[in-house]
Amino acid sequence: MEALKGVNFKAERNKITALVGPNGAGKTTLIKIISTLILPTSGTAYVDGLDVVSRAKEVRQRIGLVTVSDRLLYYRLTGLDNLVFYGALYNMGIREAKERARELLEIVGLGEWADQPVMHYSTGMLRRLAIARALIHDPDVVLLDEPTLGIDTTSSRRVRQLIRRLAANRTIVLTSHLMKEIEELADSIFLIKSGQIIMSGSPGEIRSRAGHFAEALVPTEIINDEMEKYVIRYENGKAFIRGPEEKVSKLTDKCTVVDPTLEDA
Repeated sequence: MEALKGVNFKAERNKITALVGPNGAGKTTLIKIISTLILPTSGTAYVDGLDVVSRAKEVRQRIGLVTVSDRLLYYRLTGLDNLVFYGALYNMGIREAKERARELLEIVGLGEWADQPVMHYSTGMLRRLAIARALIHDPDVVLLDEPTLGIDTTSSRRVRQLIRRLAANRTIVLTSHLMKEIEELADSIFLIKSGQIIMSGSPGEIRSRAGHFAEALVPTEIINDEMEKYVIRYENGKAFIRGPEEKVSKLTDKCTVVDPTLEDA
């Protein structure tokens, strides 16, 4: 079984590149290969021109990684102590590590929580601390695997704001299956399905390829197998559908033409 099949993409500096697709598409596998956590069975991958296999140690110095299930924080230590510990792993002196840690805690909005044990942090705060940990050595490339998964709306908004700030002088690669989030953040998008890139471009370019879309509320009895996939919800014996205009208009002339989104692509 192949997790990835002929994937080829490039992420540019000062921009946010998004790898988008359903669960199991291969997004996390690709991030793990780029971050040297697993070896590719074939092909090559480079970070700042460095081969991730033959020059893995140098690659790790240049990347910061936040995984979807980041368990690299010590819950009995404070947020500050966690970051100082990871700074030491990158050969930073204690004084330098503390200064860098406090700077990062302010950047991610956790300055007031610096001296609190991590066990008292909310899920959203833990995610922001994980991002700070990934930045402790000031990497050129930041890899974010599902950075807002499982956190509340307010925390998610803070994380998105943080990601936009980070992109000012770095290369950001993030994965997500949340199209609205990607539409807000990404400069370039690669849609992955079954381990293959099926579409790429800017959010606007991908939306334009989706064509014209329409929405309508129609009786449930006229929904056939072909149109079932366009049903958003059922309500009071009717189905609310969103799909290509030419298909929706065949069911009813009372449809509303709408702008396509990335989800429509």
